[in-house]
This record gives sequence, C-alpha cells and structure tokens, in this order.
Amino acid sequence: MDSPLDQIHSTVVLARQPIVDTTLAPMGYELLYRKSNDALDAEFPDAVGATAQVIAATLFELGLSNLVGTKKAFINFSRAYLLNPSGVPLDPKTVVIEVLEDSGFDPILLAALRRWKKAGYTLALDDFIFDIKLVPFIELADYIKLDILALGQDGFYQQVEALRGFDIKIVAEKVETWEEYQFCRLLGIECFQGYFFEKPEIVSSKSSRVNSMVLLQLMAALLQTSNQSVDELERLVSQDAGLVHKLLRFLNSPITGLVASIDTVRLAITLIGTEKLKALINLLLMSEMTGDRHVLLQSIMIRAKHAELLAKHRGYDNADKYFLAGMLSMMGVCVGAQLDEVLSELPLPNEFINAIVHRSGRVGKTLDFVEHYGSEQKVIDNEDQNGLSQTYLDAIKWADDFVTYI
Repeated sequence: MDSPLDQIHSTVVLARQPIVDTTLAPMGYELLYRKSNDALDAEFPDAVGATAQVIAATLFELGLSNLVGTKKAFINFSRAYLLNPSGVPLDPKTVVIEVLEDSGFDPILLAALRRWKKAGYTLALDDFIFDIKLVPFIELADYIKLDILALGQDGFYQQVEALRGFDIKIVAEKVETWEEYQFCRLLGIECFQGYFFEKPEIVSSKSSRVNSMVLLQLMAALLQTSNQSVDELERLVSQDAGLVHKLLRFLNSPITGLVASIDTVRLAITLIGTEKLKALINLLLMSEMTGDRHVLLQSIMIRAKHAELLAKHRGYDNADKYFLAGMLSMMGVCVGAQLDEVLSELPLPNEFINAIVHRSGRVGKTLDFVEHYGSEQKVIDNEDQNGLSQTYLDAIKWADDFVTYI
C-alpha cells in the first residue's frame, strides 16, 4: 500500500550519456527516457509521451543546467513534436534536437525543420543512412549520428565518404571498443558516443504529482481563446499544489531569465503568459498520457466537448457545466476507482454528482446521448439527430487539435 508521501510524490528518471570530442572531454550529453531507476534501456510505449517526459523532467524537476552544465543537451524528438515547433519552451542555445530515423522524411517534416532552424535550434539526424533524396535534410543538419555497431566498419566508412563535402559534424555512436574508436579517428571523426567512453548514467529526482483532472480543466479553459480570464486560470492552477510547484520551478529556471520574486499564483501566470502556459500544461498532459492513457485522453476530451456542443446546439444554459460533466464521467477510469468514490472527494453539488453517476436530469440525459453515440450504440431520441451527429464530428476535430497541440 502506498504511503501518504507516495501519493503526493513520484520519481522522475532520465539517463544521460556524454558525447565526447577528440580530447575525450564531453561536448554534450544525450538525455534519454527511462521508465524507472532499474530500466536498462528506454522501454517506452509511446514516442510522444517519451519525448514529453524527458522535456518535462528537464524543465520542471532536474533542471537543464544541472544535467548538462554549459554543454549541449541532445534530445530525441518524435515527429509529432517536430511538426509543431512553437509548443516546446526549450532554450535553442542549449538544446540539440535529434530527428529520429523513423520521423518520415517528407516535405512536411522538411518545412517543420526549417522552422526549428529559423527559431535558432541546432539539429541532429540520428541513426542516419545516406540517400540522395535526403540531401535537403543533410543541408539543414548540424550533426549526423552514425551507428558504427549497426553499420559495421565498412558501412560506416561508406556513410562517412557519402557525407564528405557537407557542412556537418559526424557523431560516431555505439562505439564500444578501442579499435572502433581508433578507426573513427582515422576517418577524421571528431565526436563520439558509446559504452567505450561511458554508459548512460541514471539521474532521478522526487517530483510533485499533478492532478490530471486539473490539467484537463486548465487546458480546456486555455483553448477557449475567445473568453480567457486570468481569474479563472488562477482558480484552476491554485487547485493543485503540485502544479503550482512545477510552474514556479519553471519560472526559476535560467531559460526564463527572471529576476523578480513571485508571491502570488496570479503573478506566476502573468509572467508565464497564456501561450507558454498552454504549452507547459499540454507538455505535462502528454508526459502523463502515454500509450493507452494517450488514447484515453482523447476519449475524455471527445466526450466532454460533445456534451458541451450538444448542450449549446439544444439551447441549454451553462454549456460549460456539460463539458465538466463529460470529463468527470470518465474520471473513474483515469484513476482506477469507482466513479462515485472519485466524485465524492470533489467539491461538487450532490445534484451534479447524481447527474453524472445516475444520469439524472438534463445533464445526465445528455451524457447518456453522447456516451451511447460515441460507442456507436443506437440512440432513441426524439430530438435533433443531425445535431447529435454534427456536434460529435466537431468534438472529434476539437479533440484532435487538443492532443496534437505541441
């Protein structure tokens, strides 16, 4: 059974592995996802979630300067992050974005990488295999990482020869022996990574937990761009001490350059700004919602938005109440407990709880409609069927935008 401390704290874990130069001094560190202190490799179920967890741990818990000092931080980015360059609040002077080999090297990715470069970021192409079609990507890159273990010495030599003439630095990775190191040196390679130099080192820290429901409510409020209220954002953020702690940790990091003291949640929100707050909240959501939980997040948001849009379509008052009801109706699944038990711990009116649990009143009836329709069950309803269908499609589109914001 978890202790009270276990319920309010979790442990964040990263691995870091140095990338060394010809003097064997670190010129940077690759920051790698790890599920736990005992994990030997990444073991990640979801590339988006793995990227989010590395960035979140770096920003909110461990601190980039603590991890890499004045050196470069190499971080693997999934395609979803690469396509949306404005949503990741990292210092371009410190971070090297690693483009994974399965990112899909198409014109869409190329345009996205150009935006990253324009924003001042450094790019590395990971586990690279030369192809003439990839020349535009090579011309954007600052580093290209070649896996000598996978390529073998002959294959590695061929890749190095193919890349001569390009203005890039080659990083020889997976170097495991003295012979491989000397072979790379003879080819003029200046950057190295692998077990021969150092295995990935586990770095961990206690982390304050954040209530997923508060994050969902806050993101929903932030997405209502036509009606944002600092008062409402302050109220939502203030519900969760763990979230306040993380935001203050972020404001205290060197990336913000903040010199003022913060004595209110409202001031913290004002200094962060709504757009950056949106990115940070979505980052926390994505770091939590990996694998099956990522799918669950989308289902929650579809049901919540469908309930809200259907209420608006039918002219019901307080449509935001229906959004919250739709969201709360799936909280039992989120936390692995009976729904009535979960809701009893929240400051909700009994009538509202009964509507969600027992489907009483107009709110409960609306929840029944959207749940059955979302499950492709037959809905017996004398009201507007087209409205039910169109609001469902609109809710899907809104939820897609929500989960791919970054």
